[in-house]
Amino acid sequence: MIHKIKIALLVFVSIFSTFGCGQKGAEEKRPEPIEIPEKELKIKIIRFEEEIFTRGKAIDTSGIRQLREKYGDFFELWCVQLAGIVPPGKRKPSDVEIAYNMNQYLNDRYIRQVFYDSEKKFKDLRWLEQELEPVFLRYQAAFPGKPLPQLLSYLSPFSSNIMTMDSMLGIGLHFYLGKDYQFYPSLQLPGYMIRKMEKEYILNDLLRGWLDSEYFNDSAQKNCLAQMIYQGKVLYAMDVLSPDTPDSIKTGYSAAQLKWAYGHEEQLWSFFIEQQLLYNSNPKVYLKYIHDGNSTSGFPKEAPARLGAFIGWQIVRSYMRKHEPLTLKALFELNDAQAILAASGYKPPKQAL
Repeated sequence: MIHKIKIALLVFVSIFSTFGCGQKGAEEKRPEPIEIPEKELKIKIIRFEEEIFTRGKAIDTSGIRQLREKYGDFFELWCVQLAGIVPPGKRKPSDVEIAYNMNQYLNDRYIRQVFYDSEKKFKDLRWLEQELEPVFLRYQAAFPGKPLPQLLSYLSPFSSNIMTMDSMLGIGLHFYLGKDYQFYPSLQLPGYMIRKMEKEYILNDLLRGWLDSEYFNDSAQKNCLAQMIYQGKVLYAMDVLSPDTPDSIKTGYSAAQLKWAYGHEEQLWSFFIEQQLLYNSNPKVYLKYIHDGNSTSGFPKEAPARLGAFIGWQIVRSYMRKHEPLTLKALFELNDAQAILAASGYKPPKQAL
């Protein structure tokens, strides 16, 4: 779904072996959500996979032309990059080529089984539409003038869980069939990914995917601090746009990992400062603290991954508390991570010995 400090890591483990967990948790830091405007918004998810898989007979070239006209660039993207029906190349595949390869694809036993299982679990997506409506109403209020994406669902076992292009946002239902789904072990994916292949993560992943497509830019890749602050912005946006989403879902942490992160916030911040990571511009050094994973190498086994994102989240929360009533739109327009840190007054809570 978007990686030597060997001495530093050894020091880190030593630091954390001397401190206990505790102090302020999520409830004390969570900001007030954006008020939902008094207007109606009807979210409708287009079921692309149902249109593809339920035609009942072989798709001919006229059917391919219809799909190309209806879905435009998304259909081309799905054929080439998501489903892999036709190989990528400079030449645009013909209707005949797509029809031939698609019929083979749709009659594959494995592919059809994934569709049947997806239909059984997600035949009705009205629950998701209803959950998305207040989120996107808040999004409209937070980012006036920004268009809302057209949402669709698709299957492409097992290439991606979220797709964004232009004004379109797609969800790959094949990645949310439950962590015990029969085909997931064959993918040989890491445990932290399998654990999150549950329907409870769909709304969170859609919102994160859309925010990234709209606001991730070069300024977020300048150095470790820039990455931390950008990730913090996204997590803060999810605080105020989707307040019913638990912090464990937003972060991808287990409840125990989330408790650990809050309980060691002071030591985490000290580590980033003492190891001079904030202004490090070498992705090979700092992305291990930003990217997802089962854990962070060299840290205690209880520590989760993405600890840089977690600290960035706390910095942004502190910044927004000090700058009320700054809007979410204004926050995302601020691209100077150092200025945000300096003006945040961020000071992690003291931890009990």
